[in-house]
Amino acid sequence: MMTIKSVLMLFFLVLFTAFKAEAAEKSCRDDIGDASARLLVRQCIQVSPATRPPCNASNSCEMIRDEIKRGCSFLVEDSEAPSFCNVGRGNPEAAVGILLDGGGMDDMSLTVQKSDGRKIVAYCDGHCGDWFQSTGESDVVTLKKSLRNRKVSIKVAKERNKDRIAGPGSDDVLLFIKDLQFVR
Repeated sequence: MMTIKSVLMLFFLVLFTAFKAEAAEKSCRDDIGDASARLLVRQCIQVSPATRPPCNASNSCEMIRDEIKRGCSFLVEDSEAPSFCNVGRGNPEAAVGILLDGGGMDDMSLTVQKSDGRKIVAYCDGHCGDWFQSTGESDVVTLKKSLRNRKVSIKVAKERNKDRIAGPGSDDVLLFIKDLQFVR
């Protein structure tokens, strides 16, 4: 016959195993939402040298971020490296380009294409105006069509998140818009 102590130990062991299995199986999409996970996946695909990279929203965010860091590490000396790889490269980057897209759920971001074809994807962090519209019943918003393909001057900087953006860790380095102006 099992004692109460044995039954309780067994119960807590089963409970702990269930929580551990659930945490291990949590996808990036489930962890930070579809829009933020898609942004990470796009960045991962852009820099991963792997033939079968782990750039899939069904994988954990940690796995995707690790692959982004690994891919960016190969591009340290490359002037063509995506802007999200430019960790610690000095002053904010200024560019003129075309506003292509933007949106998000909790945290808005914009995509600007520079004249050389490279794209800058950065979080607004209070530097975007009333530029977004709802996509319907969900909480996702997108850039208003009237603002797409407009010429802009943008200044961005790599900074630690410091809990500004939901999903990434507080110490994760992200690209933030510091200034954005429409150019005629």
